[in-house]
Amino acid sequence: MKLIKMMPDKIQIRTNEEEFKNCRLNDLISISDGEVTLVTMISLITDNESDAPVDDDFILGSFDDTQVSVKLIECSILGSVVGGKFTDAIDRYPNTSVEAEIIESKAFEEMLSHSMKHSFVLGKYANYDCDALINGNKFYQRHSCIVGNTGCGKSETVTRIIEETARGTNYRSNIIIFDIHGEYSKLSYVDSIKLGSDFPFPIWMFGFADMAANILKIKEESATVAMSALRKSYYQVCPEGNENKPIYFEFAGVLEHMKYLNNQMVETGETYQTGAKAGLMKTIKGDYNGKLAGIINAMEALYMDKRYSFLFAHEKQDFLYCFINRIMGGEKCVKNIDLSDVPHDVAVMIIGVITKLIYNVQLMQKSGSITPITIVCDEAHVYIPVDFQLSASQRRMVEIFENIAKEGRKFGITLFVASQRPSELNRTIMAQCANYIVMKLNNENDKTMIKGIMSEGSSGIIETTTMFSPGDALVIGDATSIPLKIHVQLAEERPQSRTIDFWTEWEKERNSVPYDNYVEEYLKN
Repeated sequence: MKLIKMMPDKIQIRTNEEEFKNCRLNDLISISDGEVTLVTMISLITDNESDAPVDDDFILGSFDDTQVSVKLIECSILGSVVGGKFTDAIDRYPNTSVEAEIIESKAFEEMLSHSMKHSFVLGKYANYDCDALINGNKFYQRHSCIVGNTGCGKSETVTRIIEETARGTNYRSNIIIFDIHGEYSKLSYVDSIKLGSDFPFPIWMFGFADMAANILKIKEESATVAMSALRKSYYQVCPEGNENKPIYFEFAGVLEHMKYLNNQMVETGETYQTGAKAGLMKTIKGDYNGKLAGIINAMEALYMDKRYSFLFAHEKQDFLYCFINRIMGGEKCVKNIDLSDVPHDVAVMIIGVITKLIYNVQLMQKSGSITPITIVCDEAHVYIPVDFQLSASQRRMVEIFENIAKEGRKFGITLFVASQRPSELNRTIMAQCANYIVMKLNNENDKTMIKGIMSEGSSGIIETTTMFSPGDALVIGDATSIPLKIHVQLAEERPQSRTIDFWTEWEKERNSVPYDNYVEEYLKN
């Protein structure tokens, strides 16, 4: 074996035909000079006799002329061994006089035998029959992210993590899930709050400003008359209101006052002197008369639409306190906000409102009595996208997630972000994550994005995810011992994520489907 090149993140060695003859890509190799030992992973194998010659730049020495076959092995540096235990930190590098050997199963287990306290088992390492442990403190005290193609097993992996967390903390953890598709609602340790037909979310919970901008879609800079009238009506029915906070007001009362302003006639102080109106006060059109038809129609359409009826439940201010106590406290350790019945445009806004409430309530707690909370953001690219996709009002909503990403850790609130399109996720939030669970990724933009925020030693292994099967994952970051491929174990209770077997279903005898009924239901709702 001959050392060819040593770089901060990679090592290249040259070996003969017999040495490492059974080595494979992704095998672990130790590189040691007797004092310093590095743990590396094979990322490239080249047979220079049968493939291509080694570049002159790489060759620092030569082999015996009798050498028949020469292999060039390139390895990514994962970390080092200190006191017999693996660490991802590297304080020193070995000198040029090194020995290399494949790390076998027994050595691997000894290297990781300092099994972490406060940890849970995610699965088994693919190349070693050894539990893959995740440090619970390091996973939850910093933000984390799970990414992968649709159908790669993200929901199953999230469920495994949540189930292990619940069990490992004696069901005292405090996790809130934003569940776009209702996948986690049936888990026994979950308190599922199904917004829509089962559970209301009154429109005043948005606060006046967010209701106007995000629900009624009023742009204050271009609809000054409509916004002025709406604000006037709001303070008419809610004199003690605060535009940026969830203070109870009656939407129907605001609507009625808007109609009044649209028809308002104002007395001039003069009277008619002659004619049929003699003695009556003269009137002129009010400032808003005839100018509010558009916004009134929009408000009435929203108010009458059955899909949004949950926004107009007759819940008073006490509802806010009950809601917050349930999702931030409650008897169960996981609270699932099921948004599967909520129209998409409103669901995204509800997520922003609830997150803002959670964050601001968390800020009010004294440092010595904070109860930590983690928010699981399922399908996060839908409501925490990159900036260029956002309007001004949506940008304000995303800022709350950015604030949590940057400051939330100090106040005991962290994010666990899940997405199938990491390239479409907010960059600030992704950059603040300390742990990444990477499953099968095919899209080059997604892989490039993930590699861009990885350390040099870890970024190269992202390419291997293209060949992953469903349920395979890489865990990279503070919470894991070593970034190796893991076969994730299934949770005891499974999520309701559906993958329909098209061919199998098409093979069955086809029954008549009452499409007329479905169309009728669609038209009514």
